[in-house]
Amino acid sequence: MKIIVVGAGKVGYSVAQRLVQDEHDVYIIEKSAERIRNLENSLDVSLVQGNGSSLQLLKEIGMEDVGMLIAVTDSDEVNMLACSVAKIGGIPRTIARVRDNDYLKEENRELQEQLGVDLFINPEMVSAQEIVQVLQTPAALDVEDFASGAVRLMEFKMHEDVPYLGQRLRDITFPEGVIIVGILRNGEMIIPHGESRLLMMDKVFFLGARDAILKIAEEFHEVDMMEQTKRILLVGAGLIGRNLAVLLDRAGYMVKIIEKDIERCEYLATLVENAMVINGDGTDMDLLEAEEISDCDAIICLTDDDKLNLLVALLGKHLGVPKTIVRVGRPEYIVLMEQVGIDIVFSPRLLTSGEILRMVRRGENVVSISTFEGSKAEAVEVVLSPVSPLVGCALKDLKLPGKALVGAVVRDGSTIVPTGNTVLYASDHIVFFTLPYHVNKLLTYLKPD
Repeated sequence: MKIIVVGAGKVGYSVAQRLVQDEHDVYIIEKSAERIRNLENSLDVSLVQGNGSSLQLLKEIGMEDVGMLIAVTDSDEVNMLACSVAKIGGIPRTIARVRDNDYLKEENRELQEQLGVDLFINPEMVSAQEIVQVLQTPAALDVEDFASGAVRLMEFKMHEDVPYLGQRLRDITFPEGVIIVGILRNGEMIIPHGESRLLMMDKVFFLGARDAILKIAEEFHEVDMMEQTKRILLVGAGLIGRNLAVLLDRAGYMVKIIEKDIERCEYLATLVENAMVINGDGTDMDLLEAEEISDCDAIICLTDDDKLNLLVALLGKHLGVPKTIVRVGRPEYIVLMEQVGIDIVFSPRLLTSGEILRMVRRGENVVSISTFEGSKAEAVEVVLSPVSPLVGCALKDLKLPGKALVGAVVRDGSTIVPTGNTVLYASDHIVFFTLPYHVNKLLTYLKPD
């Protein structure tokens, strides 16, 4: 598909990179000549210097075969205008990056339609919502639901207390309805088989029926951590920090926020009811001790400085905080931070590009696509149509492209962990787990001839 990306900042670059990986024909429009030069040798895309909201420029590129326009500049207004112009010019689908939460409110849904924007995406809110979901399941590093909640995928880190550490998968008896679909080891995603073993520090992806997955969670944390993970310290009250503070405050968490900028503190104090906003330096050991940081269940570092976030998180670990969550601007730091003991590291731009790709890839039968660990793996949920080439086939007879694993089948409300003899039927919901560079081939394989 021919796709236009307006804006070549960090998010635009990440989105374009993923689209090229999926073999789309990508055009990037960017005003800055310097950014254009920086991209010339790093991305296999068509680069156009100019205004992405110019109808004339879009016509020069050729809109008749463009399937989507994605506007991700630093300006909400420019992004919305670019989408409006694209719709006027006949481009069928548009996505606008926005940072003002007012545009996301339900009462502005009509405005969104009138502007011609199919999806508003707020990177800071996406990041905040992702963190809240992880906090709600403390034993897990990541959680995703499929098939209207019937199927859940949870990611856990292996530690010495897990009973099946070091065992072959074929020798482990998991709760009925659970399968391991992926193992992240030293930054590499492994699609496992029966001889695979679970090693210390592996990040393991369990997929299966929701109730069965909760039993796995109990094995990783025998106590109900939902009651324990209530005291949260946020460092940094930028856009992500503000969104997260409001969400946690409304959810009943006990939240403290440390922020150096007094104006940010004053503004955040008007948004929250029970959270405590502290004007100070998150690297000040005396301040952290005075605020009894050791009593917190998690410290979340959200400043724009990757090194500062790492330092504060490590200080938190030193003072006894059990869980550390760190924001990074540079995704290449993710593996390094995890190796030095940070529990969860996330990149807002990778989360945003993942959300955008969900819409790009969503077809008639694709229900959802989720990305994990900085796009090292993806889970794809599809519903089989009566004309799908998979209908009537046993899994053992399928020749799925690349490394793809069928993790779950949902049929008439029941979740099945499939075997090679499982036969697929029309209206089945299938959840695949695969590597990102195989997704496009997998979706092509699933299409009717």
